[in-house]
Amino acid sequence: MSNHQASSQPSSPVHVCVAGITLYLMILLSVVNGLSGAVPSWWAGVAGWLAALLLLRRVRRMQLLQSGLMLLVGVSCLLWSFAHSEAVLWLKALSANQALVTMLAAVSFLRLIAASSMSESHSEPQGKSAFWKTLLGVHFFGSIINLSAMMIMAERLNQKQSLTMTQAATLSRGFGTAALWSPFFAAMGVALTNAPGAHLFVLAIAGLPIAGVALWLAGTDITKEIEVEEFKGYPLDLSALWMPTLLAISIMACHFLLPLVPVLTLISFLSILLPFVVLVFKKSAIGEKPPTGLPVYKHHILNVIPNIGSELLLFLAAGVLAVGIGSVMTSADLTLGFTSFGAWQASGLLIISVVLAIVGVHPVITVATAGGLLANINVAPDLLAMTFLMCWSGGVIASPLSGMHLTLSGRFNISNFQLFMRNRRFSVKFLLLQISFLHLYNALGVL
Repeated sequence: MSNHQASSQPSSPVHVCVAGITLYLMILLSVVNGLSGAVPSWWAGVAGWLAALLLLRRVRRMQLLQSGLMLLVGVSCLLWSFAHSEAVLWLKALSANQALVTMLAAVSFLRLIAASSMSESHSEPQGKSAFWKTLLGVHFFGSIINLSAMMIMAERLNQKQSLTMTQAATLSRGFGTAALWSPFFAAMGVALTNAPGAHLFVLAIAGLPIAGVALWLAGTDITKEIEVEEFKGYPLDLSALWMPTLLAISIMACHFLLPLVPVLTLISFLSILLPFVVLVFKKSAIGEKPPTGLPVYKHHILNVIPNIGSELLLFLAAGVLAVGIGSVMTSADLTLGFTSFGAWQASGLLIISVVLAIVGVHPVITVATAGGLLANINVAPDLLAMTFLMCWSGGVIASPLSGMHLTLSGRFNISNFQLFMRNRRFSVKFLLLQISFLHLYNALGVL
């Protein structure tokens, strides 16, 4: 995006721009808290809630209802706990998930550099090679810039002819499976937040083989249903995958060098720093005036990051719900009837989560609830976090009401119910695959 492009786009209303500035302030406060502890975490939480209130009119009705219900239950639980114990958890509830929503806002900056790596070729590749490049391309670019990658590819595929159901299924499966391992997915933030003590490196290494097998299943499942030689794909140059690879390696390296700094803090810090540095370098290199990436960066703050309004409110409300449920479990000394959490319990949670996702319950709600209920149980953090990643990945692919499928439906006139039917057999195979890996990893002591 050039300076001219950034400045030529229509500006957002004042309250949206203020929300963008508030979100950027939230990122900075959260990063400072994670790096040095110089400011309390609830400062970032307050900034996040202020931005959510400013963006309330942008929240979709379904997510507004879900967020309202979570807040009602969470606050009710906190009031009950406050009346029955001396513990005061209001600040914890206020700051719950602030690191997660900070990462959600921060990783959006990566599209300023990663999206430019995606091919601008005018060719129209077709055939088996084009199919597999499209599937792998949306997986790896989606792992970095999230839904933006899928939208860029879908828009391109939709230019000459309407997006087909096969193309939509390819994009949804390739994108959804990235949640199993990507450090930049909201799923990873949710998993690390709700499974304290889990390790990013372990989760990424454990998730990659599952994602690899799932992509193979997804691809072979589609190629059996269509004449693959007629598939029109995205003109992706696989050499462009150096950017996602570099970013992922950078996060792992920083986590290894700074093990005491929270992973979400590292992701957020690098996500806002690297694009700024690259933009400044690019502008200086081509001699544009002014020699800085500030106009592009500023445009993103004021006009782009406020687009996370729905997810922002949903995740903040889920944090209140998790703290509330956890406080009730502690105050009332409640138990779930089992004292340990193994592969069978994880499999049951995964099945329940996918079923709930199909009927419209966002995975973050299931994860937040499970995190609160399991707070006082002996749980292996990595096993629980991997289960949460699977809940997210399996849920968004299976559910006709996931944000991914609703976006495809709204923008490209793809029936989300037909897409659900197209993905149903793969979703069952994917669920069985994940359950198999849970038992395998648990037996081998990997998780």
